[in-house]
Amino acid sequence: MIMKHYAMLAVMTASLPAAAPAQFVSAGPPSDILAMPNQPSVAADRRDIRRAIREGRRSGDISRAEARSFGREDAAIGELGERFAQDGLSLSEERELQVRSEALRGLVNARRVRGGQP
Repeated sequence: MIMKHYAMLAVMTASLPAAAPAQFVSAGPPSDILAMPNQPSVAADRRDIRRAIREGRRSGDISRAEARSFGREDAAIGELGERFAQDGLSLSEERELQVRSEALRGLVNARRVRGGQP
């Protein structure tokens, strides 16, 4: 009987060191980071959009009123980004800024493609 207890104790003791390292293995980055491909920064997007607005204005593809409207939307995205950044930018906030920037880029590009046509 005592031998049986020693055998059980030996088996349990031998299994402990093998299980402990598994607790310290890194699981990798969070899945929400992996799900988001590397996106250009919102600031770089906004610079590109402002450049496209200026070029569209120079070429006559974008009217002065449209350029002002696009500029106001760009400013709103910037203000929202500053507000979000005050307490740290979460992934959902970053994504919202990206979506707004992409939408504005789409509007500007659509207007430039149509040219001076209404």
